[in-house]
Amino acid sequence: MKISVVTVCYNAADCIEHTILSVLNQTYPDIEYIIIDGGSTDGTVDIIKQYTGRLAYWISEPDKGIYDAMNKGIAVATGDYINFMNAGDSFAHNSTISDIVYQITEDADIAYGDTFLKFRTQCMLRKPLSLPAMSKKPPFCHQSTFIKSKFHKKHLFDTSYRIAADYNFFYNCYFNWHAKFQYISYGVAVYDCEEGVSTDNLRSSLLEKFRIWGIDRNWIKQLPWKFNLLRSVLSHSLKKHLSDEIVISIKKFIDSTRSHVK
Repeated sequence: MKISVVTVCYNAADCIEHTILSVLNQTYPDIEYIIIDGGSTDGTVDIIKQYTGRLAYWISEPDKGIYDAMNKGIAVATGDYINFMNAGDSFAHNSTISDIVYQITEDADIAYGDTFLKFRTQCMLRKPLSLPAMSKKPPFCHQSTFIKSKFHKKHLFDTSYRIAADYNFFYNCYFNWHAKFQYISYGVAVYDCEEGVSTDNLRSSLLEKFRIWGIDRNWIKQLPWKFNLLRSVLSHSLKKHLSDEIVISIKKFIDSTRSHVK
């Protein structure tokens, strides 16, 4: 089974090499590594060029946003499954793909695993939520998924969404496209939480979710989510002033109240 790993990036000179080495150091022998750069001007391209001999494909050109770049990666991918490992994130282990590939069943359109959330000084393992949680949020981390290439080429990301196109994709996979999901109990990706989420992104993401849920014109159904947005904004602001130990303790408590996959 060939695995296509796609990294999209833009002005990521401070973290791109970490991600590149995470992919190139994988022990699995049949990996097609693709990098889609959005026309970086900060030295990112110079770093990518150092590894061109080990890349299956790379390009640096302006795009229409992250999901346009991802669609470019899907278009050139020739593997059986596609994983998106974007700049700043990494595989949990050098053997991750080897450990995962042999567990993916033939009928799985989307295989997904656990995720290590990386904070300033510590990490915590987070298991996905149960799939019915898809009605409210993505149950798993995108970087911890392997999507069947034929399926993804048929269903590209909707670039009219600037922030939530991946959620829109998985939402449709679950509710409308009848995709076959497979959970694998294994820590796949290390997701960098250090940058946090801006208040503007939280608002924009919620507005895009309203479109996905079909309530973008129903202000009554939007009200509970807008109150929840205020809580999220306050929470993100508070986390900036808390230690990793406290943040992780809070997240573990919240996780204990939710329904996770077994």
